[in-house]
Amino acid sequence: MTAPGDQRRPARQPIILIGMHRAGTSMLTRLLNNAGVYVGRRLTRNAECPFMNSLNYWVFEQSSANWDNPASVDDLLGYDSIRSVVVDYLSGVIDGPASAHYLGVRRWLRHRSLHAITDHWGWKDPRNTYTLPLWLDMFPDARVLHITRHGMDVAQSLRVRHLNASSSAIRRFQRRHWFYVNNPVAPKKGGFAHSPGVADLERGLGLWRAYTQRAHEHVEALGDQAYELRYEDLLADPEALLPGILRFCGIEPSDHLIRHLVGDIQASRRYAYADSEELAAVARDNTETLQACGYDA
Repeated sequence: MTAPGDQRRPARQPIILIGMHRAGTSMLTRLLNNAGVYVGRRLTRNAECPFMNSLNYWVFEQSSANWDNPASVDDLLGYDSIRSVVVDYLSGVIDGPASAHYLGVRRWLRHRSLHAITDHWGWKDPRNTYTLPLWLDMFPDARVLHITRHGMDVAQSLRVRHLNASSSAIRRFQRRHWFYVNNPVAPKKGGFAHSPGVADLERGLGLWRAYTQRAHEHVEALGDQAYELRYEDLLADPEALLPGILRFCGIEPSDHLIRHLVGDIQASRRYAYADSEELAAVARDNTETLQACGYDA
């Protein structure tokens, strides 16, 4: 259902961002948002819409998958009778009142459904890399953006995030030890480990390779419907790359807009791993993994 004014404008297909965690998807999403692409309400610090995240979480749960162990999503995708029901359910949810969690009240009163949005819109979630076939069942003409980053920088970012989160959770537990162990509704919802596998850099590299190769497969299959870029190239020369990215998304770039967007880009984050001998050594030991996704040690 759309408001009368919207009937003069056709609904737009979404822009779906895919790619590995910590690979620059947040930066790219913020750039698009600043350029006028609506990416949801109440965004997290990673520029993700909680409602769209919750739908991908739900798919992962149906598949007994997790962000750091995503392969079993393929079991659901290959189970045709289940897949069709999952698509029916998700399509109904984003066509119903729950879509207000993405749209917000004002946009929901205007559109009433994600299928009826007339503005430039989309969302970012690294899990899209594995759930994309389901979203393409619902939005067959969606535009797909993939950003990739050097695997060593990704692995180190995953490790740092894990160590910080775990240390914080352990300190909090130690401060409130009595309450935690005497809580009558135990066990606690959160844990202490926070995906411990990524504390190992080579495990992080393996996960990066799985996501990156899956995203490459989508890009190759979709042809002109997909756009792939490197995080490092965008940081090095944003003025050259941003116009093409925006045009792919249906936005005509102006010099003023490009200057505005470029101000948020930090070129110093390119190949940060090279400043650490530890990380550089791990990269050299994993040259085959890096080269499999187009990078060198």
